[in-house]
Amino acid sequence: MALTDDILKALDSGPIADIAQQVGLDTSQVQAVVKDALPAVLGGMARNTQSDEGAASLANALSDHANANPLGDLGSLLGGDLGGSILKHVLGGSTGDVAGAIGDKVGVDSATVQKILAIVAPIVMAYLGKKVLGGGGQADAGIVKEQVQAESQDAASKASTPDLGSILGSILGR
Repeated sequence: MALTDDILKALDSGPIADIAQQVGLDTSQVQAVVKDALPAVLGGMARNTQSDEGAASLANALSDHANANPLGDLGSLLGGDLGGSILKHVLGGSTGDVAGAIGDKVGVDSATVQKILAIVAPIVMAYLGKKVLGGGGQADAGIVKEQVQAESQDAASKASTPDLGSILGSILGR
């Protein structure tokens, strides 16, 4: 099962409802945003791993997040502080543009999409860390690069509309 499938399955029940309540949307709107947020976050990670320095940085970050249980403490993610920091590294100055593109596509305002992106980012890090590291240790930058790029391609292929990939590609410079 692909990373995005694992995350969507884990979020499908209670967490989506919790996020919806926190941001003031219905669950179907949150699901739509999350489905497009996953390829966006993974796409930003894949872009960052194109350089050796970026791959090494993500490998170190994944080592820090591999033992996290973000869904066990979803309340701590709802503030968005950790996720905002991750988004700065992953999307850089494009966070607002990415949120705007997703928001325009799914009919949700950009500010709300940014809140959801900040909740989703640490979840992606934790799941990716577990997948790459399998339970601990230090991630190898080469393996991280391969895994992230494969997961990003898989997520992009499953995006709800094909044009999202080209929109995000132009925003993220891929």
